[in-house]
Amino acid sequence: MSYDRDREEEIGPAERIAQNAGKALTALAFVFAAMLLWSCVVFIPAGHEGVLFNKLSGKVSETTLKQGWQLRVPVITRVIIYDCRRKAYTMSMALDEGQRMGQPDTNWSPTADGNMVGLDVTVWYRIPLDTAGKVYLRLGDQNWCEEQVIRPIIRNAVRLVVAKYTAPELYGIKRTEVQDKVKELVAKSFADDGFFILDGDGVFLRDVHLTPSYQRSIEEKVAAQQAIQRKQYEVEQAKQEALAIKIKNDALATAKSYLQLRTIEMLERKDFKVMVVPQSQGLILNLQEDQHK
Repeated sequence: MSYDRDREEEIGPAERIAQNAGKALTALAFVFAAMLLWSCVVFIPAGHEGVLFNKLSGKVSETTLKQGWQLRVPVITRVIIYDCRRKAYTMSMALDEGQRMGQPDTNWSPTADGNMVGLDVTVWYRIPLDTAGKVYLRLGDQNWCEEQVIRPIIRNAVRLVVAKYTAPELYGIKRTEVQDKVKELVAKSFADDGFFILDGDGVFLRDVHLTPSYQRSIEEKVAAQQAIQRKQYEVEQAKQEALAIKIKNDALATAKSYLQLRTIEMLERKDFKVMVVPQSQGLILNLQEDQHK
């Protein structure tokens, strides 16, 4: 112990500074090595692909990086990560739905009968495996693709299909058929480009909106039809009541004639003691002449 203390006393300030500097440099070298090693790897989440872009050559690697830890050349290369899982692009009138939150985003399109309808749609799509590099090279990053590629394809398909149907058809019996037609056009556009594919059921027609003026005209038409149906019911009811009265009157007339006939027959036979004849029968009997005879 005395030897160590003597040794420390023999070390001068300059030597002590040199020792501390050496330790600091060692620590810095260790930190630099760790940072360099960290910059050489990149983590690709599950269901994603990475695209390697060389900043010096400006080229994109044909091989995409799969999920997990992957190596790359630091500083020179940049990794763009694409989500290759199912994604939904929604266009809706509701403010809290769809890609454009806080504003109505339905598809207003002219119909075959000259009206305007708004269609809320959701499209399920994804990037095929090993296609992320081509998407980045030809199109751009994923957010840009949604707004500049996916959205125009959906709007075009909706407009082409809606133009073949009338507003009542879109709002009613043809709704499923319209959904299938939109799906066909979107799938064809995706297949022609080769950048995206529909996933699962693909296209959902969420809702159909009418303009306020057309909505009022429908309500007025429905009200008019209901009024006509009510009048027809009242007329039919009156006819039934008139028919019932006629049948009743015919029955009463028949009964009256029969009663008069029976009364005359009984008077001719004179085989009665007391007979009650209603005044309504209009039967006049000359009983006095019969008594003189």
